[in-house]
Amino acid sequence: DKLDGKQLAPEIWETGIVAVGSLVGKLCQQKLCGLQQVVERGVETILRGLRGAEEEPEVVIYLLALGNARLPETIPTLLDHAEDGPTAVTAAATSALQRFPAAHISSKVKRVMRRIFHQKRKSYDKTCRLAAAEILLDNHPSPMDVINILLATSEMETEMATFLLLKVQNSLR
Repeated sequence: DKLDGKQLAPEIWETGIVAVGSLVGKLCQQKLCGLQQVVERGVETILRGLRGAEEEPEVVIYLLALGNARLPETIPTLLDHAEDGPTAVTAAATSALQRFPAAHISSKVKRVMRRIFHQKRKSYDKTCRLAAAEILLDNHPSPMDVINILLATSEMETEMATFLLLKVQNSLR
């Protein structure tokens, strides 16, 4: 019904959009992206909805759906929302990016995550900064990324610093 443009109750609509993202992701994971009509229609519905979303909670739902789909071609859209969105949007977009395999975490993704973690363009919520640091540490971190994250822990709250220190220790093991 949602794909056919019918108006749905908000709860059903939200669940439906997130489910469409999951379905697209599962089909592609099973190497069935070749069902072009279904996959393209699902992705286009999500992207069109995201472009037309006016309120923050609506944007977050579409970003959750994109995270479930895990399509590499949506990474630029997720990066835009991660870096420039309000807190809930940034959190949803960085969370979606965390779900991608290392092969899709490019140098561009890492540059944006560095800017978020080090708060180069604006101040970010600590959960967004942690997610950005995790993406950097979980995807073949450069020695400079590790050093800079460790240096930044001296200026963080104890629990956030402890989490990152443990994350670095685990990756060194």
